[in-house]
Amino acid sequence: MLIFNFVFQGWPETAAVIFLAFAMVDYKPNVREIISYSLLLVSILYLFRMHPILFVLHTLVGLLVIALIIYKVTKTSLGSSFFVASSTVIILLLMETLSFLLFGKIIGNVSISQRWLWIMFGWPHVVSLAVLAIIIKKIRPSVVKKQRWFNEL
Repeated sequence: MLIFNFVFQGWPETAAVIFLAFAMVDYKPNVREIISYSLLLVSILYLFRMHPILFVLHTLVGLLVIALIIYKVTKTSLGSSFFVASSTVIILLLMETLSFLLFGKIIGNVSISQRWLWIMFGWPHVVSLAVLAIIIKKIRPSVVKKQRWFNEL
């Protein structure tokens, strides 16, 4: 059942994270770039998740990979890439927490053995990340004009 989590939860989530990160640095990717970079990221993350190592390690690896993707693709500085990558991971963690708390109150506790329901719990924060990326893409040009330090990202 790992392939279902990979396709229906992991890949859309990482695509939304990549889209959000690109929106934060004002890079306009095409759909092919988002799909390919998210497939790369989710594959690396699932390789780490399959091994019996610390669970949080895949998050740190994801942070590093997102930062390197941003650095190589958008030609921003390494510091800005890590700032944007850590910001997207923190936003992802906040969205996941809010999503699981909200649906936990509505439906109750869902164990990971209930695969489809577990996957459906992940979709609200995926949609929220994509909507946030669209909002950032819309308002970023006006913010950049007002905030000089934001131009360095």
